[in-house]
Amino acid sequence: MEPVMLIIVGFLLVFVASILETYCTFGRQARPDVKPGILKSPFRWVVEAFWVLMMLGGGISLLISPLGWIGALVAVVGFWLVLPFLVTPIMRFRLLPHWDDVKTELIPKGYDEKNYWRGDWWMIPDKQKPKKSRKPA
Repeated sequence: MEPVMLIIVGFLLVFVASILETYCTFGRQARPDVKPGILKSPFRWVVEAFWVLMMLGGGISLLISPLGWIGALVAVVGFWLVLPFLVTPIMRFRLLPHWDDVKTELIPKGYDEKNYWRGDWWMIPDKQKPKKSRKPA
């Protein structure tokens, strides 16, 4: 395969693996009523394994490309540090129910149509960050 194609395929595999990993992470943290349907079935393990295989394939493709270790290191750093900041908000916005379906639950909690996908209301209670309590001065 052409060296340039190895680089393109490697980074593309890492990018798609990041999207699938974010999808799986959302599914592991989501309440049953907002969890994507495919992650409620036994097929979810196939999706989990698929993103791992894609990440490995992308890393190996970059290792054997002219970029070598540097390309693989850039891909791994991008996968774990850069892409989650880009992909996670988009994935939450796409996977959470429409505002009209959850507004009766979320308006009392202080959410509105513009910020409801940023909170942790959709997570199972064990995964939610503890709320900081204010102590009187």
